Amino acid sequence: MSRTLSNNVFGSLAAFVFVCAIPAAHAASSKKVPTHFADKVEAALTCRSEWSTEFWRDYFRTYLGQPLRTWGEAEWFDSQHAELGGNASTEVFVNVKTSGALMVGALIPDQVETVRKNIETRLGFVFVPLAGPYPRYLSKSGSVLVGLSNAQTKWYCARWNLGNRP
Repeated sequence: MSRTLSNNVFGSLAAFVFVCAIPAAHAASSKKVPTHFADKVEAALTCRSEWSTEFWRDYFRTYLGQPLRTWGEAEWFDSQHAELGGNASTEVFVNVKTSGALMVGALIPDQVETVRKNIETRLGFVFVPLAGPYPRYLSKSGSVLVGLSNAQTKWYCARWNLGNRP
């Protein structure tokens, strides 16, 4: 009888832990971007803010959860279709600590021309075309748009560690 009671208690405890874990896991995957998200990320994307890799890794992990993947010396996060510069984004990224670049960026599922026009209209600055084998644009502040072959656009700000700064 004592063994049956012990099994029932253990079974009930295991069920309780499992049921409690479901809402916690769901809550972690259903984070919502805060109201300040677009302002902060747009400032970084337009190279008009001071930032560090650690700040953005912590910020994205706090509001977006764990990265979807680490690829191309960057951690990529689901941006929950946050509107950035008048464009719905699918992902945002920040360089990994070991990278030689300081980079914050966004992936936008639209043609680079459309993205460029939306940003220029919404944020009031201009991108100029750069020569090269694929469409690229640069703003006066150093913000870059790159048209990808899959009809998406990468928008980013990057600074390289040249050994003269921490």
